[in-house]
Amino acid sequence: MKLQILLTLLIQVAVIESLREVSGYLGDNVTLSSGANPSWKLSSIEWSIFPNNTWIATYRNGNKNIERVDRYKGRVSLNTSSGDLMIHNLNKEDAMEYTVDLINTQKQNKGTKTKLIVIQRLQKPTIQTLNCASVKGGSFLWLRCSSKDTGVNLSWEHTFPSLTLFNMTSPDGNSADFIGFLNTTQNRVKFTCTSSRTMEKNSRVVTPKCGDDKPPSPPPPRERNVLFFFTGFLVGALLIVIIFFFKEQIRAAWGHLQGKLFPSK
Repeated sequence: MKLQILLTLLIQVAVIESLREVSGYLGDNVTLSSGANPSWKLSSIEWSIFPNNTWIATYRNGNKNIERVDRYKGRVSLNTSSGDLMIHNLNKEDAMEYTVDLINTQKQNKGTKTKLIVIQRLQKPTIQTLNCASVKGGSFLWLRCSSKDTGVNLSWEHTFPSLTLFNMTSPDGNSADFIGFLNTTQNRVKFTCTSSRTMEKNSRVVTPKCGDDKPPSPPPPRERNVLFFFTGFLVGALLIVIIFFFKEQIRAAWGHLQGKLFPSK
């Protein structure tokens, strides 16, 4: 008999302490389910917070009260049929555990705890134009995309064929650079940087115009060093290609020049 009573008490505690997790976005609304049996007709609903069970919404003897705590006044709705609680205009302070105690007209009771997690939506990424210069046959463009959010992936897309010289995300994942050569100066090209995390995405679009009357501000020293590096790399690669494909002509020209300068006796 004692063992049976002990098991009954443990089961009741487990029901009362059952914990659910619900996520809501900052500034949005979220519904906390009471977990009541749909067949129940509720006679008492008590939603509370903190270990001292501070009531924030109650329903007793047919009377509903959702004005108990100042911070929730005007921001909560209570469904007296299901026992569900809706919190409006979520803020960071709403992230905590909520407890609901239910009693139906048959004097059956149930208690449920819900942990509310408040999430901030992804912000739009920021795009900087580090360099945008018109050159013969097109434009040289250097864009940098960054995000204030953590744990995001940044990616670039554009609407016109271009020669992409460099497209890489920084090791810390907070920024992504795009360096390329557009083969025209007549069309306005849209560049989109997308910040993504799990199932969320947010993007920003820019349409840079190179060669405007107002020249772009010079890039910071670190960016200038990278620019010089890529310029030197391209020049060096071009020289290697020229030497490789025209080595016989260069060898013949060098021999001819030596013959002119140092004629054999």
